[in-house]
Amino acid sequence: MGHTPGVDYTKFTAAVNEALTASNCTTTLRAAHFLAQIGHESAGLRYMREIDPGHYLENRRDIGNDRPGDGPKYRGAGPLQISGKLHFRNFGKWCHGRGLVSDPEQFVKHPEQLEQPRWGLLAASWYWTVARPNLNAQADRDDLEAVTRSINGGLNGLADRRQRLQRCKQLGTRILPTPRKEQPVVEKTLPYSRQWVTQNTPYYCGPASVQTIILSKTQKLVPEATLAAELRTTTNGTDWIGQFPAVLNRYIKGANYRHVEMPNDPPNAAQKNTLWANIVNSIDGGHGVVANIVAPPSNYPRPSYKSGTRLAYRGGTVYHFFGILGYATDSRGVKHVWIADSGFPPYGSWITFDQLASLIPPKGYAYATAKPPAKPNPTQPPVKKEDAEVVPMSDSKKLDTIISQLSRIEEHAANASKRSALVLDQLAGPEKDAKGWKYTGWQDLGGQPVVHQVYETLQATEKIIDILNKEAK
Repeated sequence: MGHTPGVDYTKFTAAVNEALTASNCTTTLRAAHFLAQIGHESAGLRYMREIDPGHYLENRRDIGNDRPGDGPKYRGAGPLQISGKLHFRNFGKWCHGRGLVSDPEQFVKHPEQLEQPRWGLLAASWYWTVARPNLNAQADRDDLEAVTRSINGGLNGLADRRQRLQRCKQLGTRILPTPRKEQPVVEKTLPYSRQWVTQNTPYYCGPASVQTIILSKTQKLVPEATLAAELRTTTNGTDWIGQFPAVLNRYIKGANYRHVEMPNDPPNAAQKNTLWANIVNSIDGGHGVVANIVAPPSNYPRPSYKSGTRLAYRGGTVYHFFGILGYATDSRGVKHVWIADSGFPPYGSWITFDQLASLIPPKGYAYATAKPPAKPNPTQPPVKKEDAEVVPMSDSKKLDTIISQLSRIEEHAANASKRSALVLDQLAGPEKDAKGWKYTGWQDLGGQPVVHQVYETLQATEKIIDILNKEAK
């Protein structure tokens, strides 16, 4: 690329590897021609957008520019400077077909994204293999003039392209794409009831987020109105992320919530690293995170990782609170977070961590600082059953244990009397169906079944079983 001053080439490495592979430029000759053309067209990756304002592209219906302003909006982008709304749309469809984006219209809506290394270089791959499908064959023949005509329409800058091509050839196999090493997938989400996520009023997103986090950790349902009063929420919403830690700490003992403000937009690398570390530590300890965001229409949350449905954000710039109840790192090393969003259907989605970091400024977030439980030492010898201490179970395992034991209660009670046969229903709600246990709950217990009130005391349940065993005998 010529070591162009001011260009940080390290940020292009992963994108170039992906683009070479997507272009099927996996021989030295193909890779040399691909990189030489990119180097010339972008002046050594200095320009990822056409310098000309693009007015000459107005009313170019042959490339899809059919509305006023389309010329500047869809002027050349990416290192090969693809231009025209039609090309941006076709590139989006290509990415959608490869599972890279969830919306085939993504780059029609956000053409500026092609200025980013990954999308700009993948746009070059699309052009190389779809818009000009003979390029690899021309590169195999080492026909520089044919390749240049396919890219440029003429032979402009041929001397510079030839010089770059020779430099690429001299590098030999070092210019080939480095095989990507699959990274182990890491994923952790906290269990929470989807039944209570949605907010009761248009301005209760703060209380609703806190309610979800409290319910996830303690299985206690605190009314949104109660939390709204404690957060000093009005019809204008909740003022400040700094009001959240005190309320969360009141209901979740030992969590030690704190808040962080992120005034820099975009945040710097240190702020992003701190945000990720705080999310991971908080969720590893079983505590959700509250994020205060500002989302303009150009940056509404986009689904990522395992999510495919976009949250239905609307109404201009959205000022909002939502809960973060999970994190993941996929096989490509991309970080994601699971958000429990009380305001917009479908009320939950994975989004990339990078987008989350762009949504929070100039607001902030609240997270728990309690240390996660220590992991057992794998080198310790196994403990004999008779010497083992009782190990605390996770909430979900406790519920499974209670359900199993209550099922045994019902079996014994059925032999004792018709009245006793209803024990499970009385304690846990209606029986399970094909989708699992149906907990409709008791009104006097805040919408929870009795099992949520007794699961902490397994010994008491065992006593019930013993009594019913004797009764059945």
